[in-house]
Amino acid sequence: MIGYLQGTVKQIGAKQLLVLTSSGVGYSVSPAGSLLADAKQGENIEFYTHLIVREQELSLYAFATQTEQAFFEKIITVSGVGPKMGLQILNQPLNEWLTAVESGEVDYITRTPGIGKKMAQKIILELKGKLDLSDQAVKASSNQAEAIEALKGLGYDQGTINAVLAQAPDKSSTEDFVKFFLSHA
Repeated sequence: MIGYLQGTVKQIGAKQLLVLTSSGVGYSVSPAGSLLADAKQGENIEFYTHLIVREQELSLYAFATQTEQAFFEKIITVSGVGPKMGLQILNQPLNEWLTAVESGEVDYITRTPGIGKKMAQKIILELKGKLDLSDQAVKASSNQAEAIEALKGLGYDQGTINAVLAQAPDKSSTEDFVKFFLSHA
């Protein structure tokens, strides 16, 4: 199983990255949104992966953090939620998704394209109580979500905020995320 890769970004596509490792092997991966936003051609990158083996295909999905990877592995266990939808879910703040599942907020979950009311209820039913909300990375993600709301209140757009904060240290406080954004935007 391929669980982690490190290499140089050779190509960037709309939904794919081609990463050349030091051994000379190029891996085509489908990255979570934050990882794709951070990738720059010719620069080094490292990420966690999840390999899906099907009869006619091998698919490699890439994540910036182990928390994203673990959530992806949980969410795709829900019948009807495939890897593409899992990546789409990860384009949203992870802590908000975890909170929505645990508190049964169907309206929040249906904001994700492709997820209707029945699917949202199914996700809640199958995952409620099975997600670890105490994880340190999720707490950091909560700080990041607070910083995002503060920056949106200052008039910055979501895309710019996400792109800049994806480069911030993972275990920052809300204030540190805001300072990082303001100094790197």
